[in-house]
Amino acid sequence: MLKNSLITLFILFQLISHISPVNAATPQCTITGLNADITIPTNVFPRDAAINTQSAPYSTTVVISCMSTGTAYTFSVYTYAPSGVAVPGFTNYYQTNLPDVAVRYIAENGPNTKCTPYSGGWPSQMLQIRRTISCTVTAASPGVPQIFNLKYSAYFMKVGPAPTGNLTAVPPVTIEEYQPESSAVFNVYSGVATGSFAVSACSVTTPAIAVTMPKTYTYRLPKVGSTDGETNLNVGLNCDPGLKVYTTLTDVSTPANDSTTLSLSPESTARGIGYQILFNGVPIVFGPDSAVVGNRGQFLMTPTQTTGGVVTVPLTARYIRTGTIGTGSANAKATFTMSYQ
Repeated sequence: MLKNSLITLFILFQLISHISPVNAATPQCTITGLNADITIPTNVFPRDAAINTQSAPYSTTVVISCMSTGTAYTFSVYTYAPSGVAVPGFTNYYQTNLPDVAVRYIAENGPNTKCTPYSGGWPSQMLQIRRTISCTVTAASPGVPQIFNLKYSAYFMKVGPAPTGNLTAVPPVTIEEYQPESSAVFNVYSGVATGSFAVSACSVTTPAIAVTMPKTYTYRLPKVGSTDGETNLNVGLNCDPGLKVYTTLTDVSTPANDSTTLSLSPESTARGIGYQILFNGVPIVFGPDSAVVGNRGQFLMTPTQTTGGVVTVPLTARYIRTGTIGTGSANAKATFTMSYQ
């Protein structure tokens, strides 16, 4: 009898254990802010921007609302870019419809949110495999919603020499709940994109600047390195917004000149004298006629990004003594080459 009684109690316990979870309330979460399209302006990359130059972010926020049950619990989501095709050499930059433009995605906490990625820390890079993000719903009164904001951002990157054309497609980014219960798969970014990539640059409104220098005298230039006759000249530009304009001045008479002294033209009759051109009071180093990033003598002409429209760059020219002075005419020519970075 004891044995039978024990068996009967064990069976009853098993039945009770099996039935109790069915009576528990299942936490309810909803997700909004989905299927975002990406719209970009034109002129995202300056003309001479280096390969791997990255754009500003294009962001959207996914809002997850979970009901409190009176007991703290954790919900988790998977998020990733399952159809992304990686750019060779990168694990988190994906191809777009434009061969020389790639895109990457990140997720991070938005306002008043303290969720945690399973690995890698914030910001969480969107990969082709699932990344897990977990959030804790506190033990508030049952039925009170708690809000979690996940901020997603898309960045575009120049991966080739010609990042131009109409952007129409990017790989979607998805999100799905898998704990405490699974949900359907939703798109954070829909995969639809609009806008165009175009070359941004400046036009020169002063293509030829003639500077008339005042007369100078030997007593004003008593030794080699002495300077005199500072005269202002302005370079006028009309620029697209968002540029940093770098410039190289090149000595026309001596293109290999990489000093701060502009040499005289062959028709000059004066000797022992040259010119300096100054920017912000500092003599400019001359360099090769090239727009390549980091060119010898290249200097930043616009300390902040252009806002679009007219830009006036003040320069100064002056004499500098280079040797024994011989009187006569002193002519010199320089060109300037801009690099947009």
